[in-house]
Amino acid sequence: MIGAVLFGTLFLLMFLGMPVCFSILAACLTYILPNGVAIAGIAQRLVTGMNSFVLLAIPLFTLTGYIMEQTTLSVRLVEFVESLFGGFRGSMGTVTIVTCAIFAALTGSGPATVAAIGAIMMPALERAGYPRSTSAGMIAAGGALGPIIPPSANMVVYGAAMGLSVSKMFIGGVLPGIMIAMALCAVNTVIAHKRDFAKNDRHHPTKEILRRTFRAVPTLVLPVIILGGIYGGFVTPTEAAVISSVYAMLYGFLSRELRPRALGMAFTKTVLTSSTISFIIAVANLFGWILSRTRLPAIIGGAIISVIPNKWVYLAVLMAILFVVGCLMETIPSILILAPILIPAGVELGLDELHLGVLFCITLTVGFITPPFGINLFTAVSTTGEDYISVVKGVIPFMIVMLLCVLICAFIEPIITFLPDMMLGA
Repeated sequence: MIGAVLFGTLFLLMFLGMPVCFSILAACLTYILPNGVAIAGIAQRLVTGMNSFVLLAIPLFTLTGYIMEQTTLSVRLVEFVESLFGGFRGSMGTVTIVTCAIFAALTGSGPATVAAIGAIMMPALERAGYPRSTSAGMIAAGGALGPIIPPSANMVVYGAAMGLSVSKMFIGGVLPGIMIAMALCAVNTVIAHKRDFAKNDRHHPTKEILRRTFRAVPTLVLPVIILGGIYGGFVTPTEAAVISSVYAMLYGFLSRELRPRALGMAFTKTVLTSSTISFIIAVANLFGWILSRTRLPAIIGGAIISVIPNKWVYLAVLMAILFVVGCLMETIPSILILAPILIPAGVELGLDELHLGVLFCITLTVGFITPPFGINLFTAVSTTGEDYISVVKGVIPFMIVMLLCVLICAFIEPIITFLPDMMLGA
């Protein structure tokens, strides 16, 4: 009965259009008010939800992305990738996807990747003959690599909520991210040949490639610092986030590309984005406390195990739930609400906790480009100037391939667990 009231209130208010954070808070009140829980205890739970060293990585990586938008770091990255992949049919689409993948390794933000790369690549894709719908959809799909290829805010939140190593999750996201990026490039190549786009005969001489590589060094050094520091065990993800944001600011000031007004804009966007995430995490922590107090996760987990015969059926059911939830709810609330309920049942059935954690995050990431509420779709609309329906039509082929890649990761566990086990031990 308690569960029906909690989740019924939550989903009803979300359906009526109330912001997710207030929907969660209102659902919590349906338990708190009748049971006489002390107000001071509620405040403590809200503060405790945000009081985590790991969560500091989210605003810092977000700041890095917004600073890169204000400097030429992203432009230099595009020029470098174009010099390497610019000589075959559909090459401009491949440049777009590869650039998104590298940019994702710098910021971990899907919308930031769409905004930064979309503004540069949309005109280039049009000049290469791509329809605006396909271009906008490709940029939205490329931006979805942000929360998959580390660093990833979703993995930071999951690790903090479920007590899982964020460093291991980051490493576990590398191979799935590369696989999805390659699959998106393959879709682009098929579209280019099917529509007979003109072949790009422009080959950059070695001297030009070297020049662009040298110009891109300030950008290419950043993922080496972030990922090399984390994987080498020199820094934690939070410390790497501090280094990345300081590096981006130092570059901006030394190159005189980052003006005080632009820095202020980057800080403002970071505060707005991070405060929203922090409040959601705070109220979700209160929601999680209520779930643990009422033992709902254990009850629901027991019910799942009683009707699901094995781990393969569990994975199929989990994927179906997350695909649906991903297109209806924001990713971070989905992690905080559903992971404590669904994941323990999978662990009980013998599945690897790291595999489930990374899989949970990358499955929900598909929701970034899934109608009706995919955030990358709306970002692509504002960045490219295309209408919503046009962007959705363009993203469908890429979304289907992403779904297939996620299913492969679900049923072939080593794709996620191989690198973490090899680098950090099982």
